[in-house]
Amino acid sequence: MQSNLLLIEKYNRLQLSLLIILSLLFIGIILVNPSILTYYFQYYLLLITVTIIGIPHGFFDYSVAERLFKNNINWIYYFTFGYVSLSLIYLFLWIHYPLASLIFFLMISIFHFGIEELNHIEYKDMSFYQIFIIGSMPVALPILFHSSDVFYIFNQIIGFDINYADINTYMYYLYFSLLFIALYLNGIKRSWVYLILILNFIVLPPLLSFILYFCFHHSIRHYIHSIYHDNLVPKKYETKQYLKTIIMTSVFFSIIVLISLQAYGQYSFDVIIVKYIFILLACLTLPHLMLNIYYDTRKINS
Repeated sequence: MQSNLLLIEKYNRLQLSLLIILSLLFIGIILVNPSILTYYFQYYLLLITVTIIGIPHGFFDYSVAERLFKNNINWIYYFTFGYVSLSLIYLFLWIHYPLASLIFFLMISIFHFGIEELNHIEYKDMSFYQIFIIGSMPVALPILFHSSDVFYIFNQIIGFDINYADINTYMYYLYFSLLFIALYLNGIKRSWVYLILILNFIVLPPLLSFILYFCFHHSIRHYIHSIYHDNLVPKKYETKQYLKTIIMTSVFFSIIVLISLQAYGQYSFDVIIVKYIFILLACLTLPHLMLNIYYDTRKINS
C-alpha cells in the first residue's frame, strides 16, 4: 500500500508537470503566432487525444462492475447489455431531441467532473455546491470567454443554430466569486492546479482548453486513481499490457465509426469529428457516471 501511495504521488507530479508544460506551450503559441493552431489542427488533435487518452479511461468500468456484480456468474453479459442499452437510449434521444440532450449532457458532465475533482473525499461528504461549481469550469468558463466559438461547436453538434444573448458583466463577478469560494473550501494547496486550468479556459480556444482538461487532467488522473488507488487493472493483465489493449481497442473502434460516418454521412470530416467525439462522450458519460456513483456509495456502505 505504501508503494502505491508513492507511485500515486509520483505520477500525479508527472501529470501536473505535463499539464503545465502543454498549457504554457499552447498559451505561448497563442501569444506569439496563433495562426499555427488552425481550425483543422484543433479538430484533429481533439480526435487523436480523446481516442488515445480520453475514451480508454472508461474501460476501467468493467473492473468496477466485476467488483460490484461478481457474485452473478453472468455479470459481464448483463452489465454490457445494460451499459450499451443505456448509451443507445441516450443516442436515440440525441437524434430526436438534440438540444435537450446537449443540455442534459452538459449537466451530467458538470456533475461527473465535479465528483472526480473531489475524489479525495468520500462521496457522502461531498458538497453539492463544490461539485457543481468546480465541475462547471470546463463548461462555464469557455462560454463566458469564448461564447461565439463554443456555440459554433454546439451548433455543429446538434445541427442547427442556437441563439444566445450577450453575457452581463455581473455574471463574470458572480461566477468567479462562487468559484473561488468553492476552491477555497476544497483547500488552498489542492486548488493551485486550477489556476493553470482557469488560465487555459480564459486564454485558449475552447477545443484546446477542453483537450488539456479532459485528456491531460481528468483522464490521466482517472488512470492513476484507477490503477494505483483502486487497483482496477484485471489480474490477468500487466498494467502496460492492459493500457495498450484498451488504447488499441479505442483506436480501432474510432477508425471503424469514422469510416462509416464518412461513407454514409452527409457532413464534412471536421463536423463528423466533433459530432463523433462529443456525442460518443455523452452516451458513455451517463452510464459511466451512474456506475461510479453506485460504486462509491457501495464502498461507503460496505
